[in-house]
Amino acid sequence: MTPASDDAPAPAPRELSSASRRALVLGPIAGFALILLATGLFDSPAAAGFIASLAAGTFVGGGKLVILAGAVEQAPVGHWELAALVVYIDVATALVIMGGIHVLDRLPIVAKRLAAAGESSGRVLEHNPWMFRAAWVGLALFIAVPFNGTGALVGSILGRLLGLSRFSIVSATGVGSATSATALALATGIWAERIDALVGQPALGSLVIAAAVALTFLGSRLALGTPRAGEKGR
Repeated sequence: MTPASDDAPAPAPRELSSASRRALVLGPIAGFALILLATGLFDSPAAAGFIASLAAGTFVGGGKLVILAGAVEQAPVGHWELAALVVYIDVATALVIMGGIHVLDRLPIVAKRLAAAGESSGRVLEHNPWMFRAAWVGLALFIAVPFNGTGALVGSILGRLLGLSRFSIVSATGVGSATSATALALATGIWAERIDALVGQPALGSLVIAAAVALTFLGSRLALGTPRAGEKGR
């Protein structure tokens, strides 16, 4: 779904070689495996497991908010390390999409997620036609907003619809993610004692987490628009 606009997007980027595609897909995955291995060897297996679980959490609704977990006193990894992890995951996701979308489209579960991302991107452009005129800045701002669904996956598809080059998509992802992650890490440092105190109050902590998640989903609806009836991946 591509929204109508007087500002035609740039031509599609040239095809990548098979070797380049493999490097873009396997490189970030291998890099994350090395991060886990180094953390387990030089820090602790618990820290490696913590990183792995939070990395998974970024894809299932946690997004950049997983950085807040670094404020908990018992956390084996600090909030600045988690901020760096979030940026790595966002850039890695963009690279994997750039190199492997032709393969990912054939995987049923992933293809459904990509289709939903494409629909979300289309709605974003329908509601924000100015992004065609300030594509790189618009994409960076979109990824910087810590709402559910405004991360690197939808951002990469959005960048393709805007006609940005692969380098522009990855660089905008990196800048937007780093800006947001830095802001959240600074906030986490300021609120560290309050966040840690919530751990000792499960009922209140659960209420705060639920409210935060609800706000991110509400922000997502405002940023992405409301799916039309019949759209998949809602």
